[in-house]
This record gives sequence, C-alpha cells and structure tokens, in this order.
Amino acid sequence: MILALVALGGILEQPGGAAAPLVPPGEARALAARVADTVLKDFPEPPPFDWGEGVLMSGMLRAAALTGEARHRDFVVRFARHWKERGITATLAAKGYCGHWGPAFAMIELHESDPAPGSLALAQEVIAFMRQKAERTRDGGLSHFHGKPQLWVDTLDMCCPPLAHGARVCGQPEWRAEAARQLEIFASRLRDPATGLWYHLWDDATATRSTSFWARGNGWAVMALVETLKNEPAGSDTAARLRPLLESLLATLARRQDPATGLWHTILDDPQTYLESSAPAMFLYGMAETRRLKLAQAPDAEVMRKAWAGLKSRVDASGRLTGVSGGTRPGTKAQYAAVPTGTYTWGTGALLLAAWACAQEMPGP
Repeated sequence: MILALVALGGILEQPGGAAAPLVPPGEARALAARVADTVLKDFPEPPPFDWGEGVLMSGMLRAAALTGEARHRDFVVRFARHWKERGITATLAAKGYCGHWGPAFAMIELHESDPAPGSLALAQEVIAFMRQKAERTRDGGLSHFHGKPQLWVDTLDMCCPPLAHGARVCGQPEWRAEAARQLEIFASRLRDPATGLWYHLWDDATATRSTSFWARGNGWAVMALVETLKNEPAGSDTAARLRPLLESLLATLARRQDPATGLWHTILDDPQTYLESSAPAMFLYGMAETRRLKLAQAPDAEVMRKAWAGLKSRVDASGRLTGVSGGTRPGTKAQYAAVPTGTYTWGTGALLLAAWACAQEMPGP
C-alpha cells in the first residue's frame, strides 16, 4: 500500500540521468515524520472539507510516501471516508466558495495511490460543481464565491490541480483544457508582465485589481502551474504557453528571496513586511518539482537549499511549522502586514510537500 504511494498514479516517476537529491533524504524524512505525527495529534477527528485541509491531505500523502508509515496515509483515508459518509453537497453549495474545492486534488491522489472508498467520487462531485454550478466572470474565470464575480489567485490552486489530474484519471481531456484555460484567464487579469508576479484579486464589476504581490498568492499560482504542466504533453501548444508563466514567476521569486534566512516577505517586494512560512514551502515544492520533472527552467539549487534551511528553522520542538500567515483577504500592504501568524493546515501541508520533493533524486545539470 505504501509502496503504491511512491508512484502516485504515474506522475512522480524519476527522470533519467538523476543526481543527488536537494537535501539528504534522511533529513527530509525525519522532519516529515515529526511534523506528520504532530498532525495526527492535532486532528484526532477528520478536519473540515476546506482549502487548507486540502493542502494538508496532499502533504500527508507525500509524508506517507517519504516515511513509509501507514498511519500518515490512514489519516487521509479517514478524512475521505468521513466526508463520503457525511456528504459535501451542502458544503459546496454554501456561498459557492472555491475553498471547498481544495481537497479534491488530494482525493484524486488518494484514489491513484490505492483506491479508498469514495475518494474519487468526492473529487468528481467537486469537479462537477465547479464546471456546472460555480459562478464565473464575464470572460469565464471561476469566481471565488457566489454573488460577487471576482478572480482571487487562491482559486487557481483549488481548481487547476483537480481538473488537470482528474482529466488523466477519468479520461476527460476537456478538464485538462479547462485547467489551462483558467490559468490563462487569471494570468490576463492578475499577472504583472514586467515581473511575472501575480496580484491577489481582480474585481469583474469595477475592472480593478488589488495592488500588492502577496507571497502566498504567488505560491498558489506556482502550485497550480506545476500541477497543470505535469499533465500536459511536453511538446503541446498548451505547455508552450504555460511554461513561460511558470519560468518567469520562479525566476523573479529567486531574486526576491531573503539572503539571510532563505525565506520570503509576505509582500514580496516590501522588505518591511514580515518573513512568512507557507509561501516559501509552496515555492520550494514548485521549484523542486519543476527541476525534477523539467517542466521549465528552475532556479539554481542553492535557492532551494536556502529555502529548506529557512523552513527547517521554523519548525518548533513540537513539530509545528510556525510563522504561517492566517487566512488573508485582499487589501493594502498594511493589512497584509497585520495578518497574524501561527501554525495552519495550509503551511503544514505545503511543508510536507516540499520535504517529499526535496528528498527525490534530481536530474543532473
């Protein structure tokens, strides 16, 4: 069962010409085991079907693949069974909120690794909702919630990974096309062509957008691009259009890294804002996967090793990642800077994803 997790449905094979991992596998494994065991203590009952929990479930699956411990995967199985029995129809309908789409990707990953009762059905229900019932902007972008058509960069990671991976698992190529279409629509509204960085919000009614480069928002964009490109044929026209979006984003992020800590500020171009923890974990996962699978030109390995060191320093003695910004709404720089930090599911899950990715063999230079 755990061996099946290593492949995760054929997406995670090692490329040829492999060299050493970015970090010693034993180091990554030990950290992942400590963090994942703390998750088990913190969540004795299945958590909500929501966005941060979706990242956590993906992270726990990768932790299981890295540690070989069935208890880490069983945590995700219990989550799937709980929500299959309880049902998510009412949850999805509440405000049409895209955050409730987040766990669909982990449910697909769980199904691929070793089918658990109901996991694929949960993902399919989410995909059906986003394709048939979700509100959209005038150009077809998936809105963050019902009643106020807006594009939030967060939404990309809630919709693109389940669509792109679900397309392959369920034999629905139109889902993969929709994932790419969403990335291109969002890029047309939120991406700054000069830097490759992404803004947080586009309001369709006023044709205005927010003005700051929020770090975790760019982490959502990185992960959505990576998971979509994984499912695109390398030579396809779609891959050719998406690859420069990922490449330019990662290149700018590498230049914005804090040299002393290996982390990034919560407003990427404002060093007066605090250094945050969830965005670096997302960046590191995306950079490592980009390098491993040759999805685009990846930053130098030293950028990733510095990020890993910075993240390790923020895991406390209890096995919790600290310094993660709380739920964040679009606003002014002062509002972003005032968001409190702590330990949150989205940061923990992203750290586990990064630990897994950094422990894999990487292609040579």
